[in-house]
Parts: sequence; C-alpha cells; structure tokens
Amino acid sequence: MKKEDGVIVVAVLWVCALIMWFAMQIGAETRLQGEEQIHLLRKSQAMHLAIGGCYEALARLGQALPTGLERKQEDNWQPDGRPHLIEYETGEAVVLVEAESRKLNVNLAQPDQLKRALLRTGLDDAAAEQLADVIADFVDQDDLQRLHGAEKDRYTQLGLPYGPFNGPLLSLDQLLLVPGVSSQLFYGHGREETAEEASRLGFTLDPLFPQRNSLFHLLTVHGNNRTIVDEVLEEELDERVVTWENGGVYRILSLGRVLTGPPPVLIWLTIRFTPGGGQGYQVLHRKVL
Repeated sequence: MKKEDGVIVVAVLWVCALIMWFAMQIGAETRLQGEEQIHLLRKSQAMHLAIGGCYEALARLGQALPTGLERKQEDNWQPDGRPHLIEYETGEAVVLVEAESRKLNVNLAQPDQLKRALLRTGLDDAAAEQLADVIADFVDQDDLQRLHGAEKDRYTQLGLPYGPFNGPLLSLDQLLLVPGVSSQLFYGHGREETAEEASRLGFTLDPLFPQRNSLFHLLTVHGNNRTIVDEVLEEELDERVVTWENGGVYRILSLGRVLTGPPPVLIWLTIRFTPGGGQGYQVLHRKVL
C-alpha cells in the first residue's frame, strides 16, 4: 500500500510539473504576443507622426526667406537640409527638406564623377573605380562593357534574374539592384554620426536617417547636375541661402517617433514644387525606410 501511495505522489508531482510548464509556456507566449502588439501599435503611431511631418513640410512649400520677425526658426522653412523638430501630443517628427539640384544625377554622371561620389562613402580607390564602371554600365544604353563594368553576361554569372537597365533610373533606390551596391553603402547605416555633424545640425539625428556621405545623400535621378556640390563649411551654414524654385524637385525626409519608445518610422518623399497647380506639388516618389 505504501508503495502504491508513493507512486501516486510521484504521478501527482509529475502532473503538477506539467501543468506548471504549460502555464509558463502560455504565459510566455501571451507576453510575446502582447509585446508584439505594443510594437505594432507604436510603429503605427510613429507612421502617423511621420506622415504629419510630411504634411508640415508640404504646407511650407514656397515660403519666402525669413524676415527675422518670425516667432521662432520653425516658423520658416527653406529646402536647405536643416532638421526641423515638430512636437505632437503623442510624440514628435524630425523633418529635413533638401533640393535635389544640389545632388549628382546618376543618370548623367560619367564614371569619374561616380567614382568621386563613391570615394566620399569611404570606399578605397580601386573599389570605387570598379563600382563606378558597374553603375555606369547599368544605366547606359549600350551593351559595351567598360574595363571594370558589368553587362548582361555578368548578371547571369551572378545568378541574378535581371540584367542592367540600359536606361535611366526612375527612382534612386533602384541603385540597390546594381551588384556591389549594398544597403549599407546606399544609406550609410552603421556609421556613427560625428560630433562635428551633430554640432552642425544642432542635435543628433536618429540612426535611421541616411548618413551625409552616403549614395542616398550624394546622388539623385532628377535635374541636370553633373557634379557633386561640396558640403558647405560649418562656419558658412548660417549664411547659406537655398530658396524654393518653381518646378524644382525636393526631397523630404520625415521621421516619426512616439514618446513611449521605439520603433521610429522614416518616410522618404520626393516632390516637384508646382505653385501654379492645384495643390502646389506633385509627388514623384514615396517610400517608407
């Protein structure tokens, strides 16, 4: 009888242990689902904040140069790449507006101009020269391969289901289709912002923003600019005058982040300023980064 009682006790303990294990698993799964829901909620809120930042920028298209009578700097925006902080009840948006005319048009650039841009990203001379030829072959209209370039046969060897465009890029992020152009190279993520850069802007930008010396920042698919416009020196920043141009193309970056925590959301919007049109602008490209 004692032996049977011992067996029953052991069985009961095993059942209790199993119940506790199942309870822990259910609790862990419930907690993870709750965290996922919170993550999705914050991301949705951040998206709406970023959209709000885009509309703030669109509402300020074509503003005249500041007169000095504005209540604060945020009352007047120019497309000079300065960050603007917009505060909402649930969070904030950081918005930058830049003129595409200050960037090198990748569709018009020669390999040596592309090489100079690639050197700015941190590539060494040999790697920059090779990738410049590959990019040039990607957008030119012939099938003649440059010394370090790549045409259709090379794409087949790499197992890619496509070849070079042999035509102009329609959006800058199509550069990511070029062999050798990684997301890190294109956006510059992974490089820490320098103290000088933070001082120039007035505060530290979120790491989600593309870095200044990235292909994203240096290149465009709009305008007729065939050279890289060098960055303005820090001491000249306050004297820089960049105004709105009728028909000009502008890049808007709007990052939304909620007060309760990550993740932030960054929207990239490219528009053409058309003051004579109905809404005053034409959306050329939009993407959530």
